Amino acid sequence: ENSRAGSLDPLCGMQLSRARAGSLLRWTRWATQKMGWRLWVLLVAWIAHYLHGVRRVRLHLAKTRATDSVRERMQRIVARCPSLHMMYWPTWYAHTALQQIILLGLKEMRCALQWSTYKRQIMTLRDTSRISLDWVVPQPEVALPDGPVCVLLHGAIQDSRSSTMKDLAKELAARGILTLVMNRRGYGDLTMDASTARVTLFGFDEDLDEVLLEVGRKAPGRPVAVVGFSCGSGFAGRYGALRSHLSAWMDDNGLSRTIPRLLCVVCYDPGFHVVKAMQKVPLPYRWGLDLALRYQYVYRHRETWKQKSPSSAEVVKMVLDPAQSFDNVYRNVTKLSGFGCSNTWLEKQQPSLKDMQLPCLLINSRDDPICVWENVEEHASYIEQNPYLALAELQRGSHGCKFDLWGFNSVGNRMIGDFVLASWAELKETKGSGERSP
Repeated sequence: ENSRAGSLDPLCGMQLSRARAGSLLRWTRWATQKMGWRLWVLLVAWIAHYLHGVRRVRLHLAKTRATDSVRERMQRIVARCPSLHMMYWPTWYAHTALQQIILLGLKEMRCALQWSTYKRQIMTLRDTSRISLDWVVPQPEVALPDGPVCVLLHGAIQDSRSSTMKDLAKELAARGILTLVMNRRGYGDLTMDASTARVTLFGFDEDLDEVLLEVGRKAPGRPVAVVGFSCGSGFAGRYGALRSHLSAWMDDNGLSRTIPRLLCVVCYDPGFHVVKAMQKVPLPYRWGLDLALRYQYVYRHRETWKQKSPSSAEVVKMVLDPAQSFDNVYRNVTKLSGFGCSNTWLEKQQPSLKDMQLPCLLINSRDDPICVWENVEEHASYIEQNPYLALAELQRGSHGCKFDLWGFNSVGNRMIGDFVLASWAELKETKGSGERSP
């Protein structure tokens, strides 16, 4: 009887499948009869709206011809990047900005449930503060022994555990690149000591200096690509401009060999201005950002701030007041940086793209609801005048998303990997020919 029952199982399965197919067909007929032409209009409108956002990536390079050698080098680098010349097909079932952010939220849930792929290192800075460094080491069969090291700088409200950092780190490691995610002060599940506590959305340059020295100890002689996302892109852009003297494209000029040389910079969804960009975040995204800033920078470390000083305790009181506006919350959070007045904070945090002298890729989407396209337009002159800059413009992609047709992978991650490896290949050819940057 058991063997007979087993022989009937496939038949039962086929009957069940036919029954389900029949049910689906009946539902389709019922929906067509009830909705009629409305269903087809809705379907056609969805397809038309989707196809409207299918565009080839538009690449913007400097228009100035003052330094043709640098301009030609950037042209050769981007020519090696297939993803910067492709047709971008957004996720067919989640192509709008809000839908992609919802999809990103689902990926964040997935990352929270997955085992960590990182090898964590706790680093003590010169002022005795501690930060966590999360490494992703490529498999031996794909590793590039003399290749670049990527240092990733996370956004304002998430650390190395975020999908944007985890997926990007895994993508780079799969291409043979040793990757490190630097968790800034106050992130990475570490507490802060009241005597040295200070935080800022756009990072401290001296902290990254120490991290690069650690990279130099672990991977001596290898160039470093600094990659930042969102607020981290402001950190990366500022650091690259201020540390251009560490360029791998220039002569050493007597600099210590323990300091790694900088290969390139990638700014993924930058806002360009540390104050104006925040003021332009629309609703309802501003509400989410407001709550996240209150939690990450103040509530989570509230006891530390209360112990630090009366002024820090006053910031806690102001920020946790529900009646305070987002602008007031942001203004008060900047006081926790230890820079003193707001003018000093702005001077220390604002990136200066016009001073960039490293190959630098900017990636922005026109439909980004966080770092809106207006920010790009206001800084277009810097891109047109600086031959070291290249802007990859996408019609869709939202903020930190840019998922492919099926929503599994990010085209933005592919662009970053292409640009880093292309810069490295160009550097090797430049060194081989004996050329150096002007």
